[in-house]
Amino acid sequence: MAEIGLLFVMAIAGGIVAVFGFFGMINKRVSEPKRELQKRVEQLEEEVRELKNK
Repeated sequence: MAEIGLLFVMAIAGGIVAVFGFFGMINKRVSEPKRELQKRVEQLEEEVRELKNK
């Protein structure tokens, strides 16, 4: 009987790890485009500064 309980506990722990991994992957996919956009905005701001100085 204890073996079944241990397997159940291990299965729940594995499920929790899988949920955290899933949310981590989703978070990375959501935040990645924001980083690219931020880099592009900074690049454009630098170009504007250069053009204003001419």
